[in-house]
This record gives sequence, structure tokens and C-alpha cells, in this order.
Amino acid sequence: MDRFDRLAAIRGDTQKGLPTTAWQANLEDLDRDLLLRAAIEATRSLILPEWESMHAGDRRPQIALEATEVWLRGKTPEAVNDTKTAAKECTAARNETFGRDHRIPEAARAIAWAVTAKDNAPIWDAFAVIEEELIARVTLVAEYQRVPEQRRNLLACLKRVLVPAPVVEAAVATGPVPYAASGSFTVGQELTHPKFGNLRVVAASASTIDVQLPDGTTKRLAHKPK
Repeated sequence: MDRFDRLAAIRGDTQKGLPTTAWQANLEDLDRDLLLRAAIEATRSLILPEWESMHAGDRRPQIALEATEVWLRGKTPEAVNDTKTAAKECTAARNETFGRDHRIPEAARAIAWAVTAKDNAPIWDAFAVIEEELIARVTLVAEYQRVPEQRRNLLACLKRVLVPAPVVEAAVATGPVPYAASGSFTVGQELTHPKFGNLRVVAASASTIDVQLPDGTTKRLAHKPK
């Protein structure tokens, strides 16, 4: 069972979701900057749209996320100061909306705080607050059966950032390839020719190749080297 399966399987609190200790136990070994990027992505894609629809003129949570992204790109003293300022603004936004949408600026504040924190505690707080907000949305409309789905949505979002996509290697051509004067060929390569059939390159120069025909004879053809 991998880390995300374990996180999905933990029962958690029916109202608050997983404790911060569960997030820490399963994700602590991951790169801190990557964890921050994952927290930003989860906040931005899963809970921030609600804030944007209800508080169109208030960008305090967005600014906190953007300031953290600037810090991740270049960890300058100015960037640190900007995250501190943004975190304070999110505290004000949280207090002004407490009981309604306060968890959204709270998550953004935790992310901004993580910049100057000595450990990853603010990141675990952000994950926990995001899940709590997602649970609150379904319990508000009495859709309690969707509580496990909310954590799965959060984990899927985090996994997109934390787990690199597998590298897909380009398919390597095998067997004979069609000959064309505009192609580029190397010694030993097998070709097919509409007139001469299957060929094998036995020599190559700046603009020509010598190919061996099925009967063992050779013929010179044009090509364009790389």
C-alpha cells in the first residue's frame, strides 16, 4: 500500500478529516518545496473558486499563494517579506469571514507561513484545513456519503504534483524503413525500396549511401545526412 492509499484508508474525523499527524507521517520524506507546490495547487483548484465567487473583490488568499510561488522561484529577502505580509492579510480575512469561508484564507495563510517555518507543520495544517473545508461543503447539504470522496479528490490533486508522471520513451523504429532521397540513413540500417526491395546501408558519405541489394550487389543512392 503506497502513501496515498494509506491516507485514503484512514478513517479520520467525520467533521475535520485527517489530523496533521497523519499527513506528516505519510508525506514528511518528500521535498519541502514540492509539498508547498502541492498545497498551493490543492488550495487553488479545490477551495479557492468558492472564495472567488463569494468575494470577487478580495484577493488576499490569491496574493498569499502568488507570493509563495514567487518565493519558490527565487528565495530572496523581499520575497520572504511579501509572504509575511500576505499571511497577515489572510489572518484578517479569516477573522472577517469566520464561520463561513474562513478556512480558505486560513489554508492560504498556512502556505505563506511555511516559507519562514522551521519545519513542515504549516503545510500539514494547510492539508488538514483544505480537507476540513471540503467536508464542510458536503455536510452543509447533508451529503454525508460524499465525505470519503472529498479526501480522494484532495489526494488526487496532491498526487498530480507530488508523484512525477512516468517518462514515456519515444518509440524506436525497428525493422526496415522506407527509403527516400530526402531521408537520412546510417551504415547498417535496413531500408525498403519500391523498385529494389529490401536494402542494407553498407557505406555513407556526405550526400550518398551505398546499399546492398537482395542479390548481393551494391547500388549508390542519394540521402541527406543529419
